[in-house]
Amino acid sequence: MIICDFDMIIRAVDATRPGASHDAFVFSMSSAKHYYLSQYEAGDRGSWLLGDSGFGIEPFLLTPYRNPGPRSAEHRFNQQHGKARNIVERVIGVLKSRFRCLKTTLPYTPQKVVKIINVCCALHNICRSNQIDDIETETVLENNPINEEIAENEENSSLYSVGRNIRDSIARNLIL
Repeated sequence: MIICDFDMIIRAVDATRPGASHDAFVFSMSSAKHYYLSQYEAGDRGSWLLGDSGFGIEPFLLTPYRNPGPRSAEHRFNQQHGKARNIVERVIGVLKSRFRCLKTTLPYTPQKVVKIINVCCALHNICRSNQIDDIETETVLENNPINEEIAENEENSSLYSVGRNIRDSIARNLIL
């Protein structure tokens, strides 16, 4: 799981779970979720993470709408959401291009692999801070299928309702 900002700076990474673990599960177990939740509870109402449709919506984590109608506010929101979320795919592409060892399975213990990934992310951030050119491959954000189980489990939470209201407000006010 990688969390990055609009400037391709990696803000959080968790490589401790194997690739078969869904990002939403990894996020739910991470210190990053606790951090963003505590920021929200402390009054931060102007910062949001963007997640794919497999994540449950929360006041600090916005996800796309399921099956929006064509030319609707929800459809426009999903288009802009996808464009903005594409940055994380670009960051992963830059990481793999810059640190080619990340393109393959590393022949080390899981603990050592976590350290290698963390160091690559730190070096990436140093390169970004010093404006060292990115080596980037073309990446296209794929529409991930909706993980109904994760989304349904979140629907019972009051944070889900607040997150849904925030997303609806943004969608209604989105002007293209």
